[in-house]
Amino acid sequence: MPSAKTDFIERIRCLDSSIETDAVQNRALTEREHNSIARMLRNGLAVVSFASLEDFIKKRSSEAMEEVSRCTIAFVELPEKLQRAATYEVLSALNYQLGLLDKDDKPSYIQDHALKISSTATPNYELSSHTFAHSQANISNTVIGDILKSFNVEDPWRQMSKISSDLGLTATLSLAEIFKSASLRRHRAAHVAGADTPPTDIKQFVKEAFAIAITFDALLSKAIHKLLENDDDFVRNGVKLSANDIEFRTIKFVDNKWKEYRGNSVRAFRTSNDFDSISREARRRALSSKELLVEFDEAGLVSGWECL
Repeated sequence: MPSAKTDFIERIRCLDSSIETDAVQNRALTEREHNSIARMLRNGLAVVSFASLEDFIKKRSSEAMEEVSRCTIAFVELPEKLQRAATYEVLSALNYQLGLLDKDDKPSYIQDHALKISSTATPNYELSSHTFAHSQANISNTVIGDILKSFNVEDPWRQMSKISSDLGLTATLSLAEIFKSASLRRHRAAHVAGADTPPTDIKQFVKEAFAIAITFDALLSKAIHKLLENDDDFVRNGVKLSANDIEFRTIKFVDNKWKEYRGNSVRAFRTSNDFDSISREARRRALSSKELLVEFDEAGLVSGWECL
């Protein structure tokens, strides 16, 4: 089964290609039928693109619960907000999900998740995959922030914005405000008959969606690693995570060569004509140093990332 990240990258890169096609571009004002079709298609892309980001948050959060369930620390040593989310707060999500199921599927669904909630009272606990982001149809910026707060991330959207800026994915704009704007654009495209989503908005959202997904994943993955490693400061002393805890490398195509950069350095750490070799070596170094690795294609669009 493809990971949340694999699905997301494929969908967002497909979105980037879709917005370049003639079918979604306006022509002369006299070509009214084509322009009406293009407008409807762009509105559809606005809805699907935001849904892809929401789907990533949901699936990545579910994956996170599986990863946390492999921790060797006791459930009562998990962050307090995570404990609450995985026990009684998850009930609202289960109730909502029950409403989406056929009658015949409801008993086994609730039995399965009830067992997982009950397991939190045992040494070998298994957290519900619906602990986060499953209590309503859409995801708000508050939901994303609350997920990361449950993993001891301090002021999540500010940390995400700083990481995004450091990576060069976005400027100084708040990712929280970017997410809110994208959510509003999705709502208009889905519910306002005369809505017209400009192609430039969708093109820009490609970069913004990558920024939100990567920074969310980086902070979540770092927190999980600290739990898996039984990091004493993080687990028992309440030390919070921030953007400063995320060190990173990037691979970019500059001056017709592939270049690896470490952190914000403007000088390349390595240069190569072969992407595969520089990617392989960068991954090895990132894994050794527990760094985030972000790879860009020749056009400067994110092609992949690893939270190592």
